[in-house]
Amino acid sequence: MQKEKIAAVGLVIIIVVALSAFIIIEYGDEIFTNISEEKLSIEYGDCADVTYIGRFASNNSIFESTYEYVDNKSGNKPINVFVTLDITEFPPEGYEEYSPGFLVDGFIEGLVGLKEGQSYTIGPISPEKAYGVAPKTGDVIHVSDESLTQDMNLVFIEIKENAPVPPEFQDLIPGNTTTLYVLKDNSYFIGLELTLYQSWPNATVVTKINETMMWIQTTPPDDKMTNFTWNELDLYGYEISYWENASSVTTLNETTIIVTHSPTVGQNMEIISGTSQVEYTVVSLTSDKINVSFEEYDGNLSYIELDRKVTIVRNESQNITYSWPYEMMEYVLSFLRDIDPTITYSLHPLAGESVIYEVEIDKVYKTSQKDS
Repeated sequence: MQKEKIAAVGLVIIIVVALSAFIIIEYGDEIFTNISEEKLSIEYGDCADVTYIGRFASNNSIFESTYEYVDNKSGNKPINVFVTLDITEFPPEGYEEYSPGFLVDGFIEGLVGLKEGQSYTIGPISPEKAYGVAPKTGDVIHVSDESLTQDMNLVFIEIKENAPVPPEFQDLIPGNTTTLYVLKDNSYFIGLELTLYQSWPNATVVTKINETMMWIQTTPPDDKMTNFTWNELDLYGYEISYWENASSVTTLNETTIIVTHSPTVGQNMEIISGTSQVEYTVVSLTSDKINVSFEEYDGNLSYIELDRKVTIVRNESQNITYSWPYEMMEYVLSFLRDIDPTITYSLHPLAGESVIYEVEIDKVYKTSQKDS
């Protein structure tokens, strides 16, 4: 019996070997590669050649496609996709032509997990993950970021069709009329403390608010009335510190605050703006001016006059509404989205639409594993 079992096993081995030899001769060794090789699956960081048809979820009509002729799916030009949600991320070396480009987040997210050669329908994708939400009157944009001193709440209080182009935009926008988006900054409230002057943190208080305006009052703190260091921001947002302990409030009434600088002759003040640095040395003082010298790049001394007094309006009003033409509003929204990516408002022509993508994965490149 044992010999019979051994003979049977040997016969099976002979058959398997013979069958394998026949398959190799007949089809080549590619068949084993195809059987054992898993189809590549897309991960974040990969690149892929993708064919697609984009449809509106509401009526299934086509709004874009990689096919020149959609009816018979011919004239196809697959797009080169770098699969990432970070549009600032660059594809790996050798795949520079691949990009997330104009593709919406829902499309990119839907590609993850799909395999080479697979056909799939992504969606419906909500407007928030597609081309954004079209704003309407009453909508609120909440902007939150650690770079802001306080959160912002911008309310669309009016959307005016065929409105005259505001004078400040007439050189930038063709035509005489536009759609005007009027936003109110609802971040302010009575009693809110603001820092308008670097030397006086939280010394400006909101005293009154209406639908379009707010009123504020500045009161210097007691410890910054005499012999303090005056600080202010230059045109580029860099802080300038004046002569140390050389400034005092010389006038304070209901309407005006005057700060007078009284440095000593020979006292130095460094102004740093970006990568440049200038040191001013006091030469002399008049009732209104401070004469200073500074060294030029060639080593020679130059002289200029600086204002000795800073006049501040103590009680003032500020407009808290902003009117943006359609042509500029998308730039504003783009800027706000850069600060806070959770903002989904958009003026894209497809904003507000849910969409569907019929995709085919033509080729997958495992660039996510390129450096691993």
